[in-house]
Formats: sequence, C-alpha cells, structure tokens
Amino acid sequence: MRKQTRALRPLPWLLLAMLFLALGLWNLGGPGMWWDEGWTLSVARSWAETGRYVRLRDGAPAATGLEASFLVTLPVGLSMRLLGVGLWQGRIFGVLCMDAALLLLAVLAARLYDGKVAVATVAAALLFTPHPQLNPLLLGRQVLAEIPMLAYLLGGYICLWWAIAGRRIALAPAVLLLGMAWVAKAQTAPFLIISLAAPTLAALVARRSAPAAICAGALVGAYLVASGLPPWVYSRLFDRSLPGDPVSGLLDVVAVVFAPANRLYALENLFSFGLPTLLGLTWALPATWRDLRGTTPLARRSERGAGGEDSHDLASQYTRLILLAFSGSWLVWFVALSVGVPRYMAPPALLGCIFLATMLRDLTGGFDLAQSAERLMALLSLRQPSRAGVAALAALVLTTAALALAALGLARYYPDDDHSAQRVATAINAMPPGTRVETYESELHFLLNQPYHFPPDQIHVELNRRSLLGQATPVGYDPLISDPDILVVGTFARGNDLYVPTLAGGAFRQIMRDGVYDVYQRVR
Repeated sequence: MRKQTRALRPLPWLLLAMLFLALGLWNLGGPGMWWDEGWTLSVARSWAETGRYVRLRDGAPAATGLEASFLVTLPVGLSMRLLGVGLWQGRIFGVLCMDAALLLLAVLAARLYDGKVAVATVAAALLFTPHPQLNPLLLGRQVLAEIPMLAYLLGGYICLWWAIAGRRIALAPAVLLLGMAWVAKAQTAPFLIISLAAPTLAALVARRSAPAAICAGALVGAYLVASGLPPWVYSRLFDRSLPGDPVSGLLDVVAVVFAPANRLYALENLFSFGLPTLLGLTWALPATWRDLRGTTPLARRSERGAGGEDSHDLASQYTRLILLAFSGSWLVWFVALSVGVPRYMAPPALLGCIFLATMLRDLTGGFDLAQSAERLMALLSLRQPSRAGVAALAALVLTTAALALAALGLARYYPDDDHSAQRVATAINAMPPGTRVETYESELHFLLNQPYHFPPDQIHVELNRRSLLGQATPVGYDPLISDPDILVVGTFARGNDLYVPTLAGGAFRQIMRDGVYDVYQRVR
C-alpha cells in the first residue's frame, strides 16, 4: 500500500490558523444576535458578574433552562470575566473553537488520507457549505453549541486514531473529549454511540480484539464522562434552591417529528445544502467497506507474511468507519425525524467534508487540474470522451454550484452589521431605574440593566408547534401578570404571534421602532 503523507507542516497551518482567527474576529460584534444566543449570553453574563450560574427574571435569580451546555456557557462567561461583558467578548470562544475545529479537521484528514486531502477538506468546509447555518466561519461567530461540540468531537476522534494505531495512552484524552462532545450538545449522544458501536462490531466480526476493545472502551468511557461530569459540575455550579421551569414535549417538536411537511422540508434542505456532503459519504462508503473486508484473519496472515501490516492504515480504516457512521446516522435522523432546520445538519455536513475532499481528489486525478481540464475539453468537444472527462465535468459542476451559493451566503452574512438590539437596550436602560420590561427576545436579556420578565420555558415548546410544525396551538400566557412598563416585540415573538392578543387589547402603545424591534409603553 502507498505510504501516505500524514503529517502536516506546522508553519503553513499556523499561518492559516492565524488567518482563520483574524477572519473570525473581524466585525465580531456586528452580526445580529440569534434568539438561541441570548439565553447563553445572559447566563454567562450573570456568572461573570456575580459568580452565580443563573438566569434573571424580574431582576431576581431564576433557574437556568434554555441556554447551551455548561461546556459552552462557562467558557463564554470566563471570556467576559477576563475581557469585560460584551457581545464580541462572548463570541470569542466560538471563534477559537471554529479555528480549532478547522485545524483538527485538517489533521484528521491528513491522518486518514494525505496532506492534499487535508487542504481540500478545509476548503470544502468553508466553500461547500452554502447555507449560513452550516458554514463554520458564520456559525463559529455565534454563541451556539455546534462548533464547540465539533471541536471536542474531532479532538476525541484524533486521539482515538492514535489509540488504535498503537498509542494506547491516547485513549484517555479520547474518552474525555468524546464525553465532552456528548455533553456539549444533547443531539450528539445517539450518533456518537453509533459511531463507536459500528467499529466495535466490525472489529469483532474481523476477529480483531485490539480495535474492538479500544472502540468499546471509548464508548464506555465517553458514557461515564457524560453521565458523571454534569452532576459533578451541577453540584458546584447550580443553585438547587431555585425552582426550574418544567418543560415537556420538546423532543416532539425538534427531534421526533413525523409531520409530512417537515419530512419534505428536511429532504429539500438536504438536497439544497447538504448534497456535496451526501455525495462524499456515498463515495467513501464502498472503499471503506472494501478496506474492512480485507481485515480478515486470512488477510492478516498474508500481510504478516509479506512484511506485516501498517498500524496507521488499520487505524485509518476504523476511523473512516467511525466518521461514516457518525455522519451517516445523523443525516438519516435529519431526513427521517428532525424538524428539518438546516442548522441541525451542520455537524455531519462539516465532518463529511473529509470524504467530499476525497471524492474531488478521485474525480480530478489527484487534484491534477491541468490534466482534468484537458480531459474535460476532450469530452466537451467530443474528440475523446472518457470516464475521466465525465469525472472532471462532475467535479466542475459540483464545485461551481457550491462556490456560487457559498459566495452569496458569505457576502450576505459575513459583513452584517446590525446593532439594533444594542440601541433598543440602550434606550430602555436610559429609562428610570426599575422600569419593568416584558420581552421574549432573549438577546435583549443579555443587554438590559432593567428588570425583565419572559414566559415560562414551556411556552417555547408551544410556540415551536406554531412556527416549526404549523399547528394552531393556543398559548395560555398573559404578559400583564408581571405588570410590565415596557413590552418589546422582535423577530421571535412576532413570528409566533405571542403578544398579538395583548396588543389588540390596547394595553400598550408603540413608542419606538428600530430594526426588527417594536417597543411599546404600558397604557395605565
């Protein structure tokens, strides 16, 4: 078997990491905040300023609920402690994780294939992820869990590669990092389990006790970390005296959805934005299957007789199966059961870029662009049609379409500069101290210095039934119960018609509009 160049030269990649970091930090406070970001930022601010890991409701501590995992929230809060409370300070952790994830993706690609595939993998991750909720440069500039989880996961898989290759000590950091990925985002657990169970079974069938034991050990260890780490942290971090907001039915609106409209929506998103990754996974599956079929006892005896087998090749075979199992099972869930939001496709879309890069390498004869162009011209002119020409044409069409969509997404969202939330918060903070605010725009919670109130977390589930499932669900919530002086309606509340009955009743009059926010004052 041809020896692969598995080591990356440090200097070019260090310079590339600095470039990614600079791109991530530029205008970091410009893009408007997402609703999901607001919950994490507000809890992180509370912890940074007071040392209490809580939300605030009416100015008083309240139990946490909708923020990201503590493995995301605590680093965000630590950044604020060190650099001051602010939006760009809260987003720095995501940028660092984006930088780490891209480099780890390259390292893993080099270990599984070679340096050229590593370069193509990073390029694919940045340029073949056309939706803004999939592109790591855009997603990493938000306070969300996907990119930190991916950084933990990639680090764990690289350590697992080393463990299978013979460095057994690497199993310890692999277990820790995979357990952290498990905790960082709740959706990860079933696919992480599948990704470790698949190589365990494959190794057992091939009678390979060492890889089977390592993968099984990684699965058990990751489970122990994921089950033991949260209680240990919660006992030191959470205030158990605070009553929580009970929530039921959340899985039914995001993770296990059978509505035909959502199944069609998920399928449309997969083929519109995840097709390159899907093609890459499909391309890599037969080769991985052939490699694993070659790891039978008879083949091993033959290899020993010919000079022994390469432990790095063995590690690469099983790690490729791990990645295929993780990405493939996640995409199956996305199409078959998820609510269909493109962001839920981000982890497998990025992880699968390794196989997308491999497919492009094969289609272009090892990234030989000159020869591919020659074969393409021979095909188009009908002088000498060939399979290689068809492959070059496929690579050209796929690349052109993906790059055009990615360019549109980056041009639209990367330079975004929306400070309307900050302006609205500044106006409310300038009102008399103690002005009571009612709003479900969580990004304002992070920015407000006035007491604010928001609905119970169960309302979030009911509103998702409206916005994500198209159900006319009644919402039994009266915002006047908190006796607010100010009501702010933004994208989330407006899109879910949360405050329409209250506004129709004449309890408020509008005093300000800025961007997507309408500010109302109480009529008393």
